[in-house]
Amino acid sequence: MVTELRKLSREEVLQILRDTAVRAFVKADLRNADLRGMSLPYVNLARALLGKADLTGADLEGADLAGAQLAGAVLVEARLTGANLAMANLEEANLAKADLTAANLRGASLTDAILEEANLSATDLVCADLVGTDLVGVDLSGADVLGANLKDANLEKADLKGANLEATKLEGANLKGAVMPDGFERPDRNKGGGRATVA
Repeated sequence: MVTELRKLSREEVLQILRDTAVRAFVKADLRNADLRGMSLPYVNLARALLGKADLTGADLEGADLAGAQLAGAVLVEARLTGANLAMANLEEANLAKADLTAANLRGASLTDAILEEANLSATDLVCADLVGTDLVGVDLSGADVLGANLKDANLEKADLKGANLEATKLEGANLKGAVMPDGFERPDRNKGGGRATVA
């Protein structure tokens, strides 16, 4: 039944949660589902199919979304504090103003995603793919961005204070007005390689 949740109405999904306290939707097919404002803290959605699902304002605190397919999903103002999104596919997803404090996004794909004004403080972004991602005004303070790919990302006015940017790829990234970690050396425009916009 779990894999057929996409065929259920929003009300039926809510009823299942209320009546049976089902918390595990591993590999569930919820593509295009309307899950706006749903309260699903600590739910297990590992490897679930959530492409283009609407999770606007949903509470997914501590949820397990490891390996989940969330391409094109809407997670505007969603609460994902402490959530596990390791290796998840969030390409072109909209996470504007979402709270991802201390979330695990290790190895996740966020290519061309929107994270404008999202809270990613203390988040694990090790080896994450953020090529072309909109990170305007995002809070990345204390985040671990080791080895992440931020090529062509827009980090204008982002807060990266205390973030680990070791081996992070910033070619073509927009760093205008961004607060950088202590000791961070701005890219030298006169040296080879891609250039970040820092003025």
